[in-house]
Amino acid sequence: MPKAAPTPALPLNGLFPIAKPSGPPSMRIIDSITPLLLDSKLFHDPERQRQPEVKKRKKNLTHLGLKIGQGGTLDPLADGVLVIGVNRGTKHLNRFLECSKEYESTGLLGAATTTYDSEGPILSTAPFDGITREDVEKVLDQFRGEINQVPPIFSALKMDGKPLYEYARESKPLPRPIPTRKCTVSIDLIDFQPASVVQGDGGHTYRWPSEHLKEDDRQVFRKLTEMVHQAQEAAHVPDAPAPKIERVDSPEQSPQTGLRPAAFSVRMTVSSGTYVRSIIHEIGLALGSAAHVVKLTRTRQGEFSLHGDEEALLKAGPGGGPAAQGVDVQAGTGENEVEDPEEAALNSDAAIATASATDVAGPSTGSIPWAVWERAMKEREEMIAREKADQEEAAASGASAEELHEQFSREAIATKRRELPLKEWEHEVLRRFVSVPMPITGSHSKDGPAFRHH
Repeated sequence: MPKAAPTPALPLNGLFPIAKPSGPPSMRIIDSITPLLLDSKLFHDPERQRQPEVKKRKKNLTHLGLKIGQGGTLDPLADGVLVIGVNRGTKHLNRFLECSKEYESTGLLGAATTTYDSEGPILSTAPFDGITREDVEKVLDQFRGEINQVPPIFSALKMDGKPLYEYARESKPLPRPIPTRKCTVSIDLIDFQPASVVQGDGGHTYRWPSEHLKEDDRQVFRKLTEMVHQAQEAAHVPDAPAPKIERVDSPEQSPQTGLRPAAFSVRMTVSSGTYVRSIIHEIGLALGSAAHVVKLTRTRQGEFSLHGDEEALLKAGPGGGPAAQGVDVQAGTGENEVEDPEEAALNSDAAIATASATDVAGPSTGSIPWAVWERAMKEREEMIAREKADQEEAAASGASAEELHEQFSREAIATKRRELPLKEWEHEVLRRFVSVPMPITGSHSKDGPAFRHH
């Protein structure tokens, strides 16, 4: 039988992964889930309750003292594993910036964009007829093992605090060549899809971006490409492949075949600092065409993965957690309701211990599906509406100002919310939560402060 994970102490300090959807930026994701964490008994700190208006003096600190951050942002287009750190867990996020990561990415042939993905306008186009699955497999050898990579020059990359394109606009030479970085890449082709001819024929439905770069900006990028090439050549530094910016006349539908371009999907494991979009861009150039990213999924970051061992946990049966068993985890309710705050806190910890013991057999390394958070946010909106309706009903029935304050003040409502049974998203966090070492106050060894684990 799998060994149960240690019961976490409250408030939780550590890490858990969520499955970011494509669309919103990473910080908007964090802003969306923060109100849920602030409502939860899992993250409630009595010290923070006694000082509710903690000033935001430190990085990642909310107005109520909860620290929250992420271990490596994902672009709006990208989806997949986003590691969240809470409280002292934020101090452990840097290791996720340095660790290897796994991605699955889909590139669409025939067009290069300024951002190397479908979010940017088309920079140039190129023929795509005749490119086959075998062609893609052959060029992948160029991107395996240790490679030198130049950051995308068409991004907002800065040199001495100034974006590169500003040097081109001002006709000033680059102060120095763009530094290359060594990256280790493992890459395999997992799919090659021709475009659909008719709806539902099994082909892909990705389309080129509709926006084209304006001619003035095209001139800037053309000049920037020349400046970068000159700087790299003068310093004998490897130069990044560049598309033929002057070619913009290739239509998305081939005049020879009447077909749109094919798409290819690759799975890659990369070292820290690798530009995944650059690899897709350069694969297109190596094929004698162009390509840009239309889908990018981070499937693993460090020990956390997108799907993890979810199937194994589901097969575990009775140990699948309170949600599956109908267990109602609640502190201080029914016949055992208590009034003493310290005893209530102990009872709350005992409830979490019960939840944790039945929730996890690991913990799971899979990411919490975004649909779980969407349901939680909808439930919270409905709860707020009910609380407002209850307050209006109490006021209409003649409740005094003191009674209204006692029942509906911010502190009273926060206390009621923490007394509710653990919700679906809280169970999911407990199944995946990885606690971090905590210093033991007043205990030091010759090597530094002693630590305990939550």
